[in-house]
Amino acid sequence: MSVPQDNTKTITMDDWYKCRLDRKVLKAVTRRNDRDALLHFSGFISLVVASGVLAWLSLGTLWCVPAFLLYGTIYAFAEAIEHELRHRTPFRSEWLNESVHWLICFMTWREQVYSRWSHAQHHTYTHLTATVPSDVELAVKRPPNYLKLATDFLRISHGIHHLGNIVLHSFGIVSNKAKAVVPPTEFRAMCRNSRVILALYAVVIAWAIVVHSWLPVVFLLLPRSYGAWLHEFLALTQHTGLRENELDHRFSTRTLRLNRFLQFLYWNMNYHVEHHMFPNVPFHALPQLRKAIEADLPPAYDGLFSAWGEIVHVFRMQRHDADYMVTPRVPGNAAAHDPESVGDQPFVAQTR
Repeated sequence: MSVPQDNTKTITMDDWYKCRLDRKVLKAVTRRNDRDALLHFSGFISLVVASGVLAWLSLGTLWCVPAFLLYGTIYAFAEAIEHELRHRTPFRSEWLNESVHWLICFMTWREQVYSRWSHAQHHTYTHLTATVPSDVELAVKRPPNYLKLATDFLRISHGIHHLGNIVLHSFGIVSNKAKAVVPPTEFRAMCRNSRVILALYAVVIAWAIVVHSWLPVVFLLLPRSYGAWLHEFLALTQHTGLRENELDHRFSTRTLRLNRFLQFLYWNMNYHVEHHMFPNVPFHALPQLRKAIEADLPPAYDGLFSAWGEIVHVFRMQRHDADYMVTPRVPGNAAAHDPESVGDQPFVAQTR
């Protein structure tokens, strides 16, 4: 189903297409447990600590450059965990979801309340640009802004956005972006959380000043920037270049096949069509969900190179036609509907 241009009708999650799924299977894949999440989280933190020790031992040598790049690259995948925590799905125990979220928000320059509500809006308006409101997490607009795209690999606009919000909210000033997505009843909690996170950042900076060393900042605050490249390469494949204004995630979202290590770091978010279609399914059950509905989904992309090859092709085409997008091969009758019926904006659709 396409959304007409400047649509003001309220969109809800019930408006989106969902693959048929047996109730018993749905119950099984939505079942949360603490064990899987604790094992995964412990493994991730162990990698952060181990790579951090390696970076520390490399200080004073040329090996510090690759060592800190490795540390930052692993550290930056805290963003993938934070994404799961926005949904409150990793752990069965709510106190674990909340406790871990505090640590991960510190690592990712985020505050819990705003992060959850803005992401909820993204799920309701995924890749919709013709609606009012539209998708607040749209990563790449048409035609792409290459300067912003390049700086996204250092999380510059992300930092300005989220750290700016944290500072404003710490002083009780609710930003316009927060007002657009966060209910007023949540403002107090959002401002309180922001004060705590800002205070923690201030402690790290004060520590660096007292010891006359940048190392506390380099180890604790900056890895989210200098190590963001690999997570960003993965995250940008989620929707970039695919069709907009379709109430069917199969047209606007990618699933990738990844090696086990990347899939571990990414918390199975390579199963992104499945995640958007059934957002209450915890990360560990997404491969099982994929198997259950695979016959009704487009083929998975064969890794990062396959997805980015398509994205680069879209960018090249959009230099001459800003409305160019790709139409995935969706099974059944859905694939046969008019590919130029996305709002009032015609585009040339490319089938993979």
